[in-house]
Amino acid sequence: MKGFSIPDEGHPVHGLVASRIETYGDSSHHRLQDLVPFTKNSPQSRGLSPLRLKEPEPDKKHGGYFGSSPLNSPKVKEVAKARQLEMRLHTFSMFGMPRLPPEDRRYWEIGESWYRGLTIEKSWIELVPGHKEMSRELCHQQEALWELVTTELSYIRKLKIMTDLLAAGLLNLQRVGLLTEIPVESLFGNVPNLIRAHQSFWEEVLGPILKKTRVSGQPLDPLGLQDGFLTFSQRFQPYVQYCLRVKQTMAYAREQQENNPLFQTYVQWCEKHKRSGRQQLSDLLIKPHQRITKYPLLLQAVLRKTPEPQVQDALSSMVSSVEAFLHHINSQVRQGEEHDSLAAAAQRIGPYEVLEPSTEEIEKNLRPFSNLDLTSPMLGVDHQHTRQLLLEGSVRMKEGREGKVDVYLFLFSDVILVTKPQRKADKAKVIRPPLMLEKLVCQALRDPSMLFVLPPSSSQLSEGGRGRGKQE
Repeated sequence: MKGFSIPDEGHPVHGLVASRIETYGDSSHHRLQDLVPFTKNSPQSRGLSPLRLKEPEPDKKHGGYFGSSPLNSPKVKEVAKARQLEMRLHTFSMFGMPRLPPEDRRYWEIGESWYRGLTIEKSWIELVPGHKEMSRELCHQQEALWELVTTELSYIRKLKIMTDLLAAGLLNLQRVGLLTEIPVESLFGNVPNLIRAHQSFWEEVLGPILKKTRVSGQPLDPLGLQDGFLTFSQRFQPYVQYCLRVKQTMAYAREQQENNPLFQTYVQWCEKHKRSGRQQLSDLLIKPHQRITKYPLLLQAVLRKTPEPQVQDALSSMVSSVEAFLHHINSQVRQGEEHDSLAAAAQRIGPYEVLEPSTEEIEKNLRPFSNLDLTSPMLGVDHQHTRQLLLEGSVRMKEGREGKVDVYLFLFSDVILVTKPQRKADKAKVIRPPLMLEKLVCQALRDPSMLFVLPPSSSQLSEGGRGRGKQE
């Protein structure tokens, strides 16, 4: 059996959630110089000396390196930490990564014996002796099925890079007091669950298809994929959590690489490691998004080359099942983004005071009614619909015969808030009762800059600018 070489997955991202991940996949960041050798006697290590850190400049006035800095100063500690990190990484390169302790091993090491046995043939042709007698269309179908199988194996190997190299190395360094400020779970916490999902998918779906073809010599059967793709949402549920967090994860990784020299050194060492395949951290973190959106394309490629109507119907059902799950992920991501945007808007708005309290006792009794929770569900609609900030801006408001007053309005999906910016505070003060849109009467006037607004219990005339923001 010939060894399988990992194919390149550098295809453009397609699919239902691709538009939400393009901005997350920026892998550009400054590259450092080679710091440490990789393995003993490897081509990379020969002639490469260990990292030489720049010593602190001697203070000529006081004489000596630390004449003006105590030995426990932050600068001296930083140099010591950098030296310790260099030595540990050099040890990892020479003797391999130490195995994790049992308490970490149970979560981070997944199916090691199964993974080591993952080998497949170089081509489907090796499995089907009669391939020369097959039609051209059937050969193309087999090529499409083989791409699904080989890219699955390649993707599993990339996930294992994150757990077996990046996460394992970070955990080992933290055991000796290095990079303890970096929570491993913040970067790779959900990845082991993704690997477990794909391990089951391989063992229960793709593996049996390969085994059947090896034994029978018949072409790969696309109907064998039904059990895997018709239960796609149940099998790959961990992707919901991963997709909800990937934006924050990548932003956190980028921030640490820019501002934490030790973490930057460690990431570069991992990216240079022979096992990483020159994959950058940002490339690896975005792989799950790319893979989950690629399944419909892989199945559609098989469908286009399948002549039998019955098999076409089965493949169409599989595509629909995967797309429904991607729609669910998209919905969850969108709701998360809307909630974050709403929470940010709520931070700019202060509490709502029903009345000006004259005594502490009255203030205490009014407090339960002064809680303006903009993140609470809207009344009368499904919980999936979240409140959004649609428009905001300054207007000049006139109430009855009183004079005009400059206010700042926030228009949400179901309510208008009339506020007054505070000079000494970042939050705007709500100066009128919230105006529920379903109870308002609004009428445009001849002057396009004016709007007549009639609340349920009083009449108000609001005139002024149209505001700024997004509109539905």
